[in-house]
Amino acid sequence: MDRSPLLKVDHLEVTYKQKQQRKVIIQDVSFKLYPGEMVAMTGKSGAGKSVIAHALVGLLDKGLSVTKGQILFEGKNIIQFNEKQFENLRRENIAMMIQHSLNGLDPIRLVKKQMLETIRHRKVGSKKEVEQLLLNLLTQVGFKEPEEVLDSYPFELSGGMRQRVLLAMMLSLQPKILIADEPTTALDIVNREKILELLKQLQCNLGLTILLISHDENSVNKYADRVVHMNEGGVLL
Repeated sequence: MDRSPLLKVDHLEVTYKQKQQRKVIIQDVSFKLYPGEMVAMTGKSGAGKSVIAHALVGLLDKGLSVTKGQILFEGKNIIQFNEKQFENLRRENIAMMIQHSLNGLDPIRLVKKQMLETIRHRKVGSKKEVEQLLLNLLTQVGFKEPEEVLDSYPFELSGGMRQRVLLAMMLSLQPKILIADEPTTALDIVNREKILELLKQLQCNLGLTILLISHDENSVNKYADRVVHMNEGGVLL
């Protein structure tokens, strides 16, 4: 494994502006993510895990901002990126699965149309080649009848199926890093295990680098190569 980190978070601080004051939300957080590994970031709800994930891809909520530290991707500090640069980062390098899969999919648009929208920036080839790519992606995430899924609406799919569709969409971007933010929260225990097993399989088969965010440390321990534990805005080593 290349021991140069693909992603390095160095003494990160995120604050929330409230009237004329700033409240520290994330304080002095540091961790590294190496190529081809899965790191789980765990901690109770409210510990700041999702805030860090959003900071990594330039999607912090209004009022939140990075006030100290660095986020180095391939050695380049992305803290000062503008909106366009962050869009390119999300499209080309760091893909993020949001916390609730249904929020990432339009319930009344066909899965096929939404997947096509995701890959519109890629030069794939003919219409037939594009459709085959979509089928391959859905097969890759465990669908045995991908044609049916392509022609479905998200509201017709179970939570686990929607999560796999979203994962296929993220894989279509060919990212160097996948951030999976609480990918199993809304799922039953059987589907939780299936999604975690799938992520591990993709890590091993594709060499994908994954930051897995979860409040359920017991579930992710057996899949992650390393665990970073968050506690009230800081990292417990």
